[in-house]
Amino acid sequence: MRKTQAERLVISVFALIIFVLGLGAKMVNKSVQIELLDTITFWFWIGTVTVGFVMIFEFLLSNRIYKGFHYFWNHWTIKNGLELQMIDVGFGIQRSYYVELPKIQLSFNKDFRSGTLKVRNALKFDNKLDNVVMSSALGKYIVERHYQTDDGNYYIYDLVDGSLFFKQTFEQFEDFLKFSRTVPSYKLFLDNRSIVKLQHCLLVGMTGSGKTYSLYSLVLQMLNKDITYQLYYADPKGSSLAVIGSAVAEDKTSVGVEQIIEMLEEFVSLMRERKSELKELLKSKIDADYSDFGMSPYIFICDEYASFASVIQSQDKKIRDKVKALLYEIVLQGRQLGFFLFLIMQKSDASLIDTALRDNIPLKIVLGNSEQQTYITAFGVGVDIPNRHYLVGEGVFTEPVLAPESKLVKFPFCKFDILQAVHRTSVV
Repeated sequence: MRKTQAERLVISVFALIIFVLGLGAKMVNKSVQIELLDTITFWFWIGTVTVGFVMIFEFLLSNRIYKGFHYFWNHWTIKNGLELQMIDVGFGIQRSYYVELPKIQLSFNKDFRSGTLKVRNALKFDNKLDNVVMSSALGKYIVERHYQTDDGNYYIYDLVDGSLFFKQTFEQFEDFLKFSRTVPSYKLFLDNRSIVKLQHCLLVGMTGSGKTYSLYSLVLQMLNKDITYQLYYADPKGSSLAVIGSAVAEDKTSVGVEQIIEMLEEFVSLMRERKSELKELLKSKIDADYSDFGMSPYIFICDEYASFASVIQSQDKKIRDKVKALLYEIVLQGRQLGFFLFLIMQKSDASLIDTALRDNIPLKIVLGNSEQQTYITAFGVGVDIPNRHYLVGEGVFTEPVLAPESKLVKFPFCKFDILQAVHRTSVV
């Protein structure tokens, strides 16, 4: 029995005793006809009704009835179900006559699309709360991320309605373009609730995860900004990205490994020129970056990076060191200068992308249901991944500002012809 149930049971028994005493007083009064017993009976019954009313009132208030019946019902069903499952898995301290559970605070946003669960920490619960999969006890809600408060007294679980379909569908390129133009010049939208600053990106997804079309949505945004984006397309397999690159900038599209290395050198050379140019401008605004001066961003997109990295590993040490130095120079210096690296892979493997390079890429996206090792290689150890079945274009991402912990992402479904849209872009 839970503590709250034990408390309510004690109060109920107390109310029952009062009622029985009142009933007894009434029966005695029928025999002796004492006016005082009528008064006692009346007050006993008033007491019973009052206690019953207080219990009902407390139950309604504790489940936030003042926020509406929908909120009350959501709060009670989820909290009650969570407490029952907590008892089943041993999340409780056995007292004499009841089980004391950790204190739970539950709240929802006005549209019920998301919410927050706070669970009081204790020595007995600490490790369990860190590892437990709460989503299984939260009905339609799933845990998007969880963390401890600074004082360590509470675990906070950010909830999102898993039944919501916040994946956008664009029937026509014009619809995509219209939405894209609502996003600031130096930012990109991932879905209709996640807009991120332009930065280095690692995009991972197995075949069929929607990785390629997710990349297309990012590329289309870049090609249609009011600021000119300079895109470089590296596709060692010569597949769809090479086709798109050739359509808009053939001179900035490479398919062979040697070509890609040459283009990477050119990219870094331009970055060094930008560094000299920006150095002068920073004298007037020391904490600024390229975007504060309206400069064009440069993006080096390498599709099938694992294939490129595999070939590089088979080359002599001089080439391996040169490529590594170029990549590191971009990720370490490119942010302020406006030069960014987008690496696309089917599987994140530590042998193909080393830890230091990965750690300097702020935006990491993994689509589809990947192996645990892929998540560890992409995000690092200790990142909580929501356990669910991901559809095409769905997955999780991390980003220092918007998603320090993994967050769900659902890239848009573009029904229009991508290649035709590329030909119609404002940047050629």
